Amino acid sequence: MKLLLIMPDAHMHKLRVGPWIRSMREAPLTLTTLAGLTMDADITLKLVDESVDRVPLDYPADLVGISVITGCAPRAYALADHFRGRGIPVVLGGVHVSVLPGEAKQHADAVVIGMAERSWPRLMTDFRAGNLQPVYTDAYPDDGWLTGVPLPRRDLQRHSGYMAPNTVQATRGCTRVCDFCSVPVMWPKYLRRPVSEVIRDIQAIPGRVIVFNDVSLVDDVAYAKELFTAMVPLRKRWGGLATTEVVKDPELLDLMRRSGCVYLLLGFESVNQSTLFQIRKGFNKSDNYTEVMETLHGYGISVQGCFVFGFDHDDLSVFAATVERVNALRIDIPRYSLYTPYPGTVLFKRLLEEGRILSFNWEDYDTMHVVIQPAQMTPRELYDGFKWAYRETFKLRNALHRVTGLGLRPNAAINYIGNLCYRIFVKRLYHEARYATPYSIHDPRSLPDASLWADAFLRELSHEEIYA
Repeated sequence: MKLLLIMPDAHMHKLRVGPWIRSMREAPLTLTTLAGLTMDADITLKLVDESVDRVPLDYPADLVGISVITGCAPRAYALADHFRGRGIPVVLGGVHVSVLPGEAKQHADAVVIGMAERSWPRLMTDFRAGNLQPVYTDAYPDDGWLTGVPLPRRDLQRHSGYMAPNTVQATRGCTRVCDFCSVPVMWPKYLRRPVSEVIRDIQAIPGRVIVFNDVSLVDDVAYAKELFTAMVPLRKRWGGLATTEVVKDPELLDLMRRSGCVYLLLGFESVNQSTLFQIRKGFNKSDNYTEVMETLHGYGISVQGCFVFGFDHDDLSVFAATVERVNALRIDIPRYSLYTPYPGTVLFKRLLEEGRILSFNWEDYDTMHVVIQPAQMTPRELYDGFKWAYRETFKLRNALHRVTGLGLRPNAAINYIGNLCYRIFVKRLYHEARYATPYSIHDPRSLPDASLWADAFLRELSHEEIYA
């Protein structure tokens, strides 16, 4: 039996030198974990991340599984239709499918809603027995622990395809509910893996550098301290995601440093405190950003700081104000994105009801395109300001100001490489056809009755018809 697992191209930033491609993201764990859950010795597994490899459209698969995020949903559906047209059953899963399973069901023989750790083995058993069901789902553990996750099959993934090939996950979900975030939609509970299982995964990685793909690694401080204490003897170097509140606990920071933390990604989101309250991220205090940066730099930790444009409080002054603050804070590697209402989020439901969503072409949902009507500017002004902020931030003088002003820290290479990659990305923003326009128009107001359009989405989000 041949099983083909695919992640469609999500248009992540990548470096190209002739035929050689390396994605700037960390290696995803989705396909390698599914492969680890596929225990049958007589199954031949082929994993394809289209961001770095070509999908073999003529592959003689017996079953195809495709993981779908919103931005690549049209491509995922096209691939599913292709393989089904060849008579091959297709299973769709992932965040977008879990939120809009009725939409996905039109392109699949089966859909997986939510986590796959228990439902995937059951699906494979059913398929081999000729009894594939249309919907697979699983309840979240009541005790908050996610146990028995197998070792990812990293041997089936091209190691050279990623800037950070060694990815680990310790927790799943987040204890916050920011209005634009899909995480609480997909994972309504914060789950922890046993520390012993996480350490097992880390020890199985021969390289010294690892990346945690947890969206909020230190939400449970006691758990994080136990994990980092167990990591100290492993002598790894690592990075991950956290909130600005991480600086409140010196003991935690010391353990992070001793366990090998060299960089963190922080969602600052905005320099306007009123905006932070509106998006349900009031635990960020914009007045404390200087303290956050000075504290983390004092522990030798580089920061990738993320900011979003397009909030309701944003006017045309927000771009220059944010760039000025980013440079003053000496954020090592800044990153900007656009306020995007992913399906199922609090933001999606609000803007849908307000009639402010301009595009339902899911390809536009990459945080690099304007898909909403901003409150205080036009879509074109928002898009042009977003691109200007990127270009201004990564001008050579500004980049050098941020990465050289703090001395040559041990992880300085991370900062230089990160800024170099974003300078290349800025050229793409201004020269690639994909980034020429803010959005492609799929406007609900062009339909006979926009309220029916909204009602249809809200029914879909409630999963009313998925089991019909």
